[in-house]
Amino acid sequence: MRDGKKEWGQIQRGLLASLEMPQVEITEVDLPGAPIKEINSAYHVGLVAMLQVEEAIKAENSGYDAVVMGCLDEPGVSEAKEALNIPVVGEAEASMHYASLVGRRFSFIGGSPESKGILEDLARKYGFQEKLVSVRKITASPLDFASKKVGLSEEMLVLGRQAIEQDGADALIGYGDIECIQYLREKLCVPVISPVQASVMMAESLVRLGLAQSKRAYPTPSNLDDIKNIRARYEQASST
Repeated sequence: MRDGKKEWGQIQRGLLASLEMPQVEITEVDLPGAPIKEINSAYHVGLVAMLQVEEAIKAENSGYDAVVMGCLDEPGVSEAKEALNIPVVGEAEASMHYASLVGRRFSFIGGSPESKGILEDLARKYGFQEKLVSVRKITASPLDFASKKVGLSEEMLVLGRQAIEQDGADALIGYGDIECIQYLREKLCVPVISPVQASVMMAESLVRLGLAQSKRAYPTPSNLDDIKNIRARYEQASST
């Protein structure tokens, strides 16, 4: 999204610093042409999807070994898997896989209420609908998390306890910075997964295993140059 590094930079750096390893380079990329500063609807997902794909293609052409598509709502993830030959990982996808490894039933907690339906759709898409027991959201925007609004960790803790005690979750997919994730891990009796950490670690493991998305599942589009035409039309429309 636009100004992503400005708004989310401190949070991302803290999460990524917890994963630092020798011989691993992680680069964050903004979408300066994105028309929005936060994503909280399917409409927003559609607006930035192809911009995400465009940056992913640039990353592969620049020699990167894998791409993690930022945002739990996963704009452009399936499209990038078709366009790229290197591993492409989405945050929700990776988080649900890890949650299913450490628990039988899991919940998403945090983030904006408007994205609830998007996450439920992604759970069905990836085959986790029977393991997803709830999506509990607070009345805060993504930018509230980015600015570390006071009280969010405590609200997240309440949601986490509700997910465990009322919904039967035995693993949680959290949201926010490393301090919030660690706070939840200390206070709750179940594993708490950070989507950023999960997606980066999954991308690294795929690279080390020499694996990437199957081209039978995600066949390469016939004309990838179409994205340049879309970009040109988008910029022309934006300038009028």
